[in-house]
Amino acid sequence: MSVDQAQIQMQRLMLRYPSGKTALSGVTLNINQGEFVYLVGESGAGKSSLLKMFYGGIRPSSGTLMVQGTDMRQAGDPKVRELRRHTGIIFQDHRLLFSRTVFENVALPLRVQGWKTERLIPRVRKVLSYVGLGDRLWSYPEALSGGEQQRVAIARAMTAKPAVILADEPTGNLDVDTARRVLDYLMDLNRQGATIIMATHDLHLLESHPGRVIQLHAGSLARGGS
Repeated sequence: MSVDQAQIQMQRLMLRYPSGKTALSGVTLNINQGEFVYLVGESGAGKSSLLKMFYGGIRPSSGTLMVQGTDMRQAGDPKVRELRRHTGIIFQDHRLLFSRTVFENVALPLRVQGWKTERLIPRVRKVLSYVGLGDRLWSYPEALSGGEQQRVAIARAMTAKPAVILADEPTGNLDVDTARRVLDYLMDLNRQGATIIMATHDLHLLESHPGRVIQLHAGSLARGGS
C-alpha cells in the first residue's frame, strides 16, 4: 500500500498497560482511505485496544500511530477532540443517552460542532430515515429493540459525515438478520467514501459482506498487514 494514501499508519505500535500486560506488540500496518476493514481475532487479541487508540481513548506506549494526519502519541487533548469530530464511533452496547430522545442522541455530534438548530434538524431527520427510523425521532432508546438502538448508534456515527467510522463488535448482540442489515448500512457508508474499521467475532458475515481482513493474535499482527 502507498503511504501517501494511508489514512491510518502504524509502525511497531506497542501498548503496555500499567499492570505490565502487553495488549499490542509491534504492529506495523497501513489502512487506506475508503477501505472496509474487519479486525478479527480471539478475545483479548487487541482489537478493542487498537480501535481505542484510533480515536485517542488510550495512547500508544511506543512506536508510531498516525490517524488522519495526527500523531496520536504527541497530540494534546484539543487535537484529539478535533480528530473525534471527524470520526464516527459505534459501540456494541450502543452507549446511547437513555434520558434523551432518539433525535437528541443523533444530534449530539452536530451540537458539539456548533450546528444551529435550523440546519441540524433536516440532517438528523435524513440520517434517521436512512436507517429506517424516521418515525422514531421523539422516542426514547428504552422503547426501541436492540437492533433499533444499534441503528440509532449508526445514525449518530454518520450524522456529521465522518471520514472514518470505527465499529467495535456492532453486531455482537444481534440476531443474524439484524446483523446483516447493520452490515448493509455500513457497506453503504463505505461506498459513499467513509473508511470503515470494524472489530468482529461474527466471521460468517464476511461471506456476504466481504472486506479486507486484519487478524490479531495475542496482540500481534497475524494476517492482513501491509
